[in-house]
Amino acid sequence: MPNIPGAFPSRREIAGEIAGRIDAAVRAGHLPAQDTALAATALLGALHEALVGPLASDNLEDPAKLRDAVQTVTLLALRAVGVMDARARGLVVQAVLPARTLVGA
Repeated sequence: MPNIPGAFPSRREIAGEIAGRIDAAVRAGHLPAQDTALAATALLGALHEALVGPLASDNLEDPAKLRDAVQTVTLLALRAVGVMDARARGLVVQAVLPARTLVGA
């Protein structure tokens, strides 16, 4: 599939980006060895379904509910790739939500 300037990246491209970041963290010793392509694909599915897919909560228009949902899914994603819980909680608290226009709304 060609990369069209200005178009949203495909799920395959997003999963590839996530896999690259997991690979880097594994190489640096921050995460345990794992199938990073599979982990990235699974994480993308979880993120999409929980936040923007047809299974996402109806109340995500409320900024507080959206922030809670993003923090919950982020903590799930960090745990899934092997980040220890205490460290994951600190990383999630620091997370900043992207501007609404970047989310695809």
